[in-house]
Parts: sequence; C-alpha cells; structure tokens
Amino acid sequence: MIRKPFILSLIFVLFFQFTTNAQVTDTNLIKKLSINDICLCNVTLTAVTKTGGQLKKVEVEEMDLGKGCIGQDSRFIACVGYSSLKYPGMIFQQDQGSDQISKIRLNRQFKGKLPDGKFVDMDKLLLKDLLKMYPKLKDTWGSRGCSDYWNFSNDTLSFYVKIDKNKKPQFPVDEKYYADKPVEAADLTVSCYSFGTEKLDNLILADDPNSPVYFLDSIRVNEGVLKNYKPEEFASVTVYKDANAVRIAGPAGKNGVVYFETKEFTKNIYWNYFKSKSPEYGRLMAIPKNEDFVQYILNGKVLTDNYEAALAAINDKTFKSITIIDNNHLTKDYGVTNKRYGIVVVANILSREK
Repeated sequence: MIRKPFILSLIFVLFFQFTTNAQVTDTNLIKKLSINDICLCNVTLTAVTKTGGQLKKVEVEEMDLGKGCIGQDSRFIACVGYSSLKYPGMIFQQDQGSDQISKIRLNRQFKGKLPDGKFVDMDKLLLKDLLKMYPKLKDTWGSRGCSDYWNFSNDTLSFYVKIDKNKKPQFPVDEKYYADKPVEAADLTVSCYSFGTEKLDNLILADDPNSPVYFLDSIRVNEGVLKNYKPEEFASVTVYKDANAVRIAGPAGKNGVVYFETKEFTKNIYWNYFKSKSPEYGRLMAIPKNEDFVQYILNGKVLTDNYEAALAAINDKTFKSITIIDNNHLTKDYGVTNKRYGIVVVANILSREK
C-alpha cells in the first residue's frame, strides 16, 4: 500500500517538473485551466518533452477562424500544434510570447476528463449530448463569418460542430437538425500574458444580468478587474451592441459587450506579425526591451503616443511592406534623433494616433 506522504511528494515533484516560471497560482483557476495535469500557462512545451512526452509538430485547423480567415489569435500561435503519444487526443499550442502552452485542442481521439471533471469520449460526443452536459451552452450558438463551425463556448472552453453549408436557409438555425451532429473538437484557451500582469485576481465571475459583458485581452473579466488599470494602459476600447453583442457573448451580451485591449497585449500582436514578415525585424525585436529604441513610421507618418492599436490592426489583407532603417536615415528622412532604428511600415489603412 502506498502511503499518502509519498503520493503528495510525487505530486509535488511532478508539479515542479512541469512548471517553469509558473504564473497561475490560484488553485481553483489551476483546476479550471488543466486537462490531464497540463495547466495552461504553467506548463511549457519544453517541460512536456523533458517528462517523456516526445512532441511531434502538427497542423491545426483553427475552427474559430476558418480557412478563409487571415491572421492570428493573439493568445496563441495559430495553425501550429504539438502532439504526443503520452497525451492521446491532445494537441498543445504555444503562447505568442513564450514557450508556455496557452491552448489545448481536444480532437476526436480524446477520451478523458474535462477541467470540471466531466468525462467525454470525443469520438462519440454529439451536440445533443454536449448540451445535456452543459445546458447553459444551448444559448451560445455562434460562428465568425469566415468560420465553418458553430461555436459553443464559455470563457475558456469552446466546442465545435461543423456547419452544413448546403442547408438553406442557414438562419434561423435548425437546432433539431444539428442535435445529432458530432462535436468535431474542443479548445481550452487562455491568454498567458494576462497572468503576467498580476492584475486578474477574479477571473471566475458570476454574471451581473444588468451589466455589459467585459473582455480584457481576450479574457472575460468583471468590472472590478478593469479598475486595476489606468486609462493610459489601454490601446483600444470597442463597444458592441444588440445582435453583435449577443453573437459574441450569447444571451449574457444583451446589455452590450465592451472589449478592452491593453498596450502590452497589442504589442505582442504586431511583434509576432511583423516578425513573420521580416527576419530582420525578428532579429531586432528578439528582446522586447528593444521596443524602446525603435521608432515606428506608418504610411509616412511618425507614430508617437498610443500607436499600438493602429499597428495591431494590420493583417495580411492590409499589409504591404516593412523596412528597417538606421538612425542616420531616421534623422534625415523623418527628423527623429532619439531612436536607434526606424520601422517603416506601409499598409492599406489610414495611419492614426489615439
């Protein structure tokens, strides 16, 4: 018989094998973000490999973006994942700014417990079964305009059912028709950056039926969390109303949805996008601190304060070019004398300063 002290010691050792600079410390939140002892943002791809989980790089279909969508999800590196025979049916996706795992895709091979302890066999899971398990998801039908899937989501977990494009009309949705359709996959996702801010102490929250739904850097939060931030820390604030709000947040969005993005969050978006377009930019920005030494120029306009949202809005539909110039050209062409490099970006949008 194994004694309890030995079991506790083993759990303690395994936790520290998996954890590298762990950022999620609240025990309830760790449970909410964990599948098979892999906790989002507390476990890295490197740590999984070291514990015997040999990883294989695989392509991931982003069901909330769809093949017709261009761009990334700022919480994770889209379309690229890592599978392991040690964790069948689980695909790990990497945080945009670190080696941390910020998304777990559960495919049809997954059989096991979800974060709340409910057991699922993804290969046999039908939509009607899912809605019996989670009755609140019944009113969360949603799909981005370019996605091929219906999305049933709470704040961290999303399930996907294939949309039948041949079924006309698409709206109103024939819920009875889709009830017997299989759940193709599920995603457990969170923004690791948000835990680094040490400001999100109350991520698990109860809905106030009379208030808007708030999102901060892709994480649903309550109004109290937002009070921890100064106005100048935000890059953008977007308000959604009526049908647009309900499409984003389900029935809870009837009073509107307010989406906040911090400057630090948007920096990660354009850092990773520009790195994909320019190896020179990637080398220059290998150290985020180097942001202090560069000057961005968008469509010929020198960006000064509150430029992050403008750069983060650039994607493959609008991007044209990016060029790195030294301080001599920066001074000569743009009159900037206090920066080492200039990042000259051309895009099919109006340059703006907030």
